Amino acid sequence: MAENTVVQCFLFSLFFTHGVLEKITYISVEHPRISYFNPDFLYYANLTATRYGRKNPIYYVALNLHTVTPFNSSIYIDIYFYELLTNQYKRSFIEFHFDWCYLVEKDMFFGSSMRRGGINTPCPHMGPLRMSNMTINPSVIPKGFPFTRGRIYANFSHPKTKTRVGDGYIDMRLTTIDLKDPKNMFK
Repeated sequence: MAENTVVQCFLFSLFFTHGVLEKITYISVEHPRISYFNPDFLYYANLTATRYGRKNPIYYVALNLHTVTPFNSSIYIDIYFYELLTNQYKRSFIEFHFDWCYLVEKDMFFGSSMRRGGINTPCPHMGPLRMSNMTINPSVIPKGFPFTRGRIYANFSHPKTKTRVGDGYIDMRLTTIDLKDPKNMFK
């Protein structure tokens, strides 16, 4: 009986001296792909996801674009979330619709990661655009996100000329991990 009390006191002190582990939910992404880009609007487009080590579970996304025409409010982005159900991606009710300038300058879900990734100049954007080390901030992910595995599909278009600019997708998974200091992991 006394041994159990000693073990409980030891675990209790260990719990308080080393801090409480915090659970954090984040979006892990893999298998990025640019499926199409229009050479009238984009000279080059590349999307990658990289993990910087075995101990860091987060994949960082890099998007490199070289625009031929200025990307301003006339370029629209439609983002659709697909849920993975029985090995098929089925479109969900979650979708975002932005013009380019609103996405880059004001959006908190995808736009904040683009700003941290390297787009710091105001609209319009022309020439090579390099965004690296992008992750979605876990604080903007809703607590009741409806599914854990899926795909994020983005479609870029120019509605005035009814032209498709480009599209691509990336597979996503909602993951929860225990972290001592989560602020250092998602910068």
